[in-house]
Amino acid sequence: MSSDVSTSLPRVALIGVSGYGTIYHQLLRTAVKERRVKFVAAVIINPAQVTEAVAELQTGGTVIYTSAEELFAKEAGKIDLCMIPTGIQWHARLTIAALNAGMNVLVEKPLAGSLADTAAMREAEAATGRWVAVGFQDVYALEARRLKERLLSGAIGRLHEIRMVGLWPRPRAYFARNHWAGRIEADGAAVLDSPLNNAFAHFVNLGLFFAGPTAVTSASLRIDSAELLRAHPIEMFDTAVIRGASPEGVRFWLGFSHATRETRQPEIYLEGDAGSVEWHHEEQCVIIAADGRRETIPLPDAVACRETMFTLVLSRLRDPATFICTTAIAEQHVRLIEAVQSSGKIRTIADEFIDWLPNASTGDETPAVRGLEAALERAMHQDSPLSSVVSLTRAPSVAPLAR
Repeated sequence: MSSDVSTSLPRVALIGVSGYGTIYHQLLRTAVKERRVKFVAAVIINPAQVTEAVAELQTGGTVIYTSAEELFAKEAGKIDLCMIPTGIQWHARLTIAALNAGMNVLVEKPLAGSLADTAAMREAEAATGRWVAVGFQDVYALEARRLKERLLSGAIGRLHEIRMVGLWPRPRAYFARNHWAGRIEADGAAVLDSPLNNAFAHFVNLGLFFAGPTAVTSASLRIDSAELLRAHPIEMFDTAVIRGASPEGVRFWLGFSHATRETRQPEIYLEGDAGSVEWHHEEQCVIIAADGRRETIPLPDAVACRETMFTLVLSRLRDPATFICTTAIAEQHVRLIEAVQSSGKIRTIADEFIDWLPNASTGDETPAVRGLEAALERAMHQDSPLSSVVSLTRAPSVAPLAR
């Protein structure tokens, strides 16, 4: 470590202060006020668009660089933690460069866009002796880690099934917000941007973590069927139903969509042979015993989860035993994404099934696939493919675009 963090504040750098970077910037802003870190350097490639942030950082003594390459060259060996809230395609390249510059890393989820990239990242960790924490914020929550311990101790008996569902409608602008949204690759690297790898990635990762055979591992998943659908005119898919199983015999059903009329916050259902668990995002976790007794545990919101994540990551600088979402944990999510991409054709939902809902205030439109909410609910409870409940692709199917 570059500085003696036992007697001085951790030195932190941030790559990007706009987009999702605003959230990491706020975490740092709070930590600076609380005298928990020293905000040494930031990379800002668009200073004219974030003039207030630039002025604030300069006033606080943070050095601003116009490229990550300049940051790594000038600050090598001087930074304890580099925060990387960038597009998926940059996660591997920037993380490896930061590790080689002697920095530990907090990289936003997912770990990377491909297993080849994750392998290179893990090799860099081993070679440099530094570590990488991944920004899957929900898995850092104390409630999630305590539930994992209880699952391993047999609180609901042998875990045999996990079902996950979530509906977050997204307008056209969602896939036009940057040049990699909804894309297979960008800037020469894999992205595989989809509900499974972006908006709902936190919950997919959390389900894999709950099924992991130890307290600090996630389960891998063999894909039995992958239905990948798109209502938006994008390369990737905006709706998916995935079925599979872990090596330990836990069955999985995942159903997520950005093309519905209704919103449904993410839910995770865990079934054991002596009880069950219901995990309702930002609301509550309900543990149900075999005799019907219910224990309800309030869950933190996303802001609290991110604060917990950052606190644990900073603690890791001092105590190697502190829990973080490691590359080993996060790699199982990447493994699933690659398996899904290779095992299922992306099919375009026929226009006749889609209502485009206008938003009067923005002038934008959101696709709503008729009856999709009810169809997903039926498929989930039947542990069946979506196609066994409803047919949405009377138009010709479309094979995955080549990478």
